[in-house]
Amino acid sequence: MDNETLIEMTSTLATVFSATVSPDCNVGDPYLLVPRFWLAVVFGITISIISIVFNSFVFVIFFTNKQHRNSYNLYLLLLAMFDVFMGISYIAVISVKVLINWTVSYTLKAIWVMYMVPMLTVSHIAQTASSFLIIFAAIERYCITVNSDKVKFLQNHRKAIVFVAVMCGVISKGTILKEITVARNPDCPGTVGEWYLEPSSLVIKHELFNKIWRFYFRNVFTILAPFFIVLYLNAGLIYRLQEHSLILKSGSLVQDKQIVKQKKARIRAATRTLVMIVFTYLISNLLSVIITIWEYLDSASLFSEPVLPFYVMSVDAISLLTIVASCLRLPIYITCQPLLRKEMFQFISQIWTQKLMSRRLTLIENSQLTAESLVNNADNESPSFGKIEFV
Repeated sequence: MDNETLIEMTSTLATVFSATVSPDCNVGDPYLLVPRFWLAVVFGITISIISIVFNSFVFVIFFTNKQHRNSYNLYLLLLAMFDVFMGISYIAVISVKVLINWTVSYTLKAIWVMYMVPMLTVSHIAQTASSFLIIFAAIERYCITVNSDKVKFLQNHRKAIVFVAVMCGVISKGTILKEITVARNPDCPGTVGEWYLEPSSLVIKHELFNKIWRFYFRNVFTILAPFFIVLYLNAGLIYRLQEHSLILKSGSLVQDKQIVKQKKARIRAATRTLVMIVFTYLISNLLSVIITIWEYLDSASLFSEPVLPFYVMSVDAISLLTIVASCLRLPIYITCQPLLRKEMFQFISQIWTQKLMSRRLTLIENSQLTAESLVNNADNESPSFGKIEFV
């Protein structure tokens, strides 16, 4: 594949298409293989597993409590669910791809090409939906902090808003399923070079679809616009949070202070939580924004010899930074929300207590069975002893 075609693929898919065809059938993509192995396989799998465990725990906490499902935490519940899937898909798509190049495994490549395209599509849908969930969560939280009259509308239509966030991901990224084709190389049967990925006819034959939809609209709608919208909302939330702190310090009556503390403590905790979530989102997407803007301004320079290593490693790092951000959500919840932290510790304590109780009950049942067996044995043997004694 030539550089011009690869430039039009954009950074979100370039990591999948880069160097998919090798002149040697038994050689994978050797370009920067060692650093990419450490980044995507060693570090990437470790972070992904931690993210899967953390966000599975958060999902269970929110899902098993009806109050969370019917509250503002509905955004965080779905965010945790999408984070779990993105952790799984990172391992299955990115880590396994690098592992195939490292091991040159035909079996691994055969399995990978079977699921790669649909899993890549759903992972991109989840990533975009997560971005819009954060946007809508920030909008609702901002309206609460400024006492907007739109709060009731946002709270009453929260499920519909969540559906819109998911549909933003489906509409903008769902076509990825038809944009990638798994092709066969007839000259390399039975080797890792037997399959390779290429843009579909939809991308090659329809220039307007490729440039306007995939390059311009998708990059603006899913990367640039969410980043700057969230940046603006986060700045507003931080300003309001500081303003509320000044109001608390300047309260004249002790009674008023107590009322304000009781009324605003949970709001401040939730706002502080979202500020941190948004901050990690901004940091993790900063590199993606830089690469996207670079592609707009001077895409050809990305494939020049001095810049190409940076571009390749950056594309790999963009996906990993998203997983790192999702991995930090549980520590943020524990740090910023005392009530949620208490609920999590109680949940763990209940599970631990139930396990201990089940072990104790098992031991008691086993001891009772042992005692009953001894009694039964004694009862069975007692007639013979009686006969011996009384004969």
